[in-house]
Amino acid sequence: MLDVVCFGEILWDVFEARPRGREPIARSFRRELGGAPANVATGLARLGARAAVVGGVGRDRFGAALVQHLAGDGVDTRFVVELPNRTGLTFVVRDARGEPEFLFYRHDSADLAIRAAHVTAPMGRARWILVGSSTLMTRDLARATGRFLDVGQRAGARVFVDLNVRAHLWRDHRTMRRAIGALAGRAALVKASDADLAAVSGGGDGLRWLERHAPRASWLITRGSGVASAIGEHGEVGAPALRAPCVDATGGGDAFIAGALSALVAARAVPGSPAWRDEAVWRAALRAGHIMGKKAVSRPGAVAGLVHLGRARAVVESVRREP
Repeated sequence: MLDVVCFGEILWDVFEARPRGREPIARSFRRELGGAPANVATGLARLGARAAVVGGVGRDRFGAALVQHLAGDGVDTRFVVELPNRTGLTFVVRDARGEPEFLFYRHDSADLAIRAAHVTAPMGRARWILVGSSTLMTRDLARATGRFLDVGQRAGARVFVDLNVRAHLWRDHRTMRRAIGALAGRAALVKASDADLAAVSGGGDGLRWLERHAPRASWLITRGSGVASAIGEHGEVGAPALRAPCVDATGGGDAFIAGALSALVAARAVPGSPAWRDEAVWRAALRAGHIMGKKAVSRPGAVAGLVHLGRARAVVESVRREP
């Protein structure tokens, strides 16, 4: 059985390769893996978890290169759907602090063309299934997301929800909050940043929003360079973020998820298990998440910095429990 199946966008992030000087955008670019689910699956696989990704790529050179990239990292690509649509591209322009601005070239691209009919029962056969809020933005994508959640939960998978809110991509914020709230209600574990919670709560109390919409779930909350928290049946534990220069913030949250979820998978921590209530397991999950996040922001590209992972692997192995 797979440990984690990640559902959603698979695309290329296209970075400026040289300084842009006085021009609005550079003239030279290079591509790096993109799409939060693909980034998480790659981080999981590099830490030894059995991870797969469900998403659409085009029947073009960009799509073939994405599948090759994922497979080369050990990600199971059997559920990647090849479609006649073009593969999605996102140009990334960073400011002096490494914060990205995204320029999307994804109109009717393959990552947005996944439909409920593409989702099959084997895709849900895993210990965990992971979804984010980005696949709720259109009616057809939301139906595909719902179908994926249904087949996963019928197969006994636990749901990991990455809020990953991109409010500027939604036409109506009231619809956004309603859809994301319903998604969180299906979760066993929710990961959210302070910014995510501010977006879904309308600037209100993020913890109260989680209490209302995901009362039965455990929560992983990140606060940028501050203390991340794990809150659930085990109580609440925290771990400060690791200090690191931020070259590129793209994928930092995805890498955090990969590290944290790898530790939970290794510990066989699921709701109802002793490990789920073990504070030491959750502390290890936060540590592994922070290590991976620090790696991710050290280089341009969401997974380019996820190398030399001995320290993260050691944290994961410290909580491993054999069947």
